Amino acid sequence: MTDNFSVQFWSLSHRGRVRRGNEDALQVRDERRIAAIADGIGGSRFGEVASQLAVDACQEYLANIVIENLAKKATRELTNAIGYANETIIALQQNDAKFRNMGSTLTCFHIDQHHVHFAWVGDSRIYVVNPVNQEIRRLTHDHTLQAQKIDSQIAPNLHKRASSILTQHVGSILLLSPESASFSLKAGDIILACTDGLTDRIEDPLILQHVIDYESDMQACAASLLDRALDRGGQDNISLILAQAVFG
Repeated sequence: MTDNFSVQFWSLSHRGRVRRGNEDALQVRDERRIAAIADGIGGSRFGEVASQLAVDACQEYLANIVIENLAKKATRELTNAIGYANETIIALQQNDAKFRNMGSTLTCFHIDQHHVHFAWVGDSRIYVVNPVNQEIRRLTHDHTLQAQKIDSQIAPNLHKRASSILTQHVGSILLLSPESASFSLKAGDIILACTDGLTDRIEDPLILQHVIDYESDMQACAASLLDRALDRGGQDNISLILAQAVFG
């Protein structure tokens, strides 16, 4: 990989076919190669506030990091950005009781010359997809009760709703433990970050097939993924970010 590179981003967000509002939020900073995506909780109006605050605070924190320094300690700073978003939401909750129950997932990533660095809380996922090699790999795991494999006999009521109950999110007074990692990129890799409105409707192999089919046009790929999720019911808000490093 050469030093002469840039990152292209494509993003879409839709309220879906059922919800009245859109509680998802996303924000991309092309020049810094940073993106953040969030899925709010706490009811329509408050979920919208929480998710927007989350991505805004995340990007605000990272904007103060010199880009050359960010590459050296990316996972630490991405984790700190999530912590800052958490503090920002909690401060609003403490100042106004009506925001008390709001919160949000938050997933953010930064791409440098060789890696994607990422951090997250909640169930907004990151994938790396390679249409040339026909591979898809999920880089995150969901912070939900279902992912923790709750015993259905011990907690039957919780088990029924386990996929939608978050064990971590920003805006929680409980101890927050964001996870972070880095993944080595190879030629042709495409990063997908998305909310569960997409992944609840489209299985991973079908995501891969869409990327293969639209390899030469990622904006069309994003639109195709959104349309497929809508065609399959669109029960939730749907948001996604595609990113690809361009070398040479």
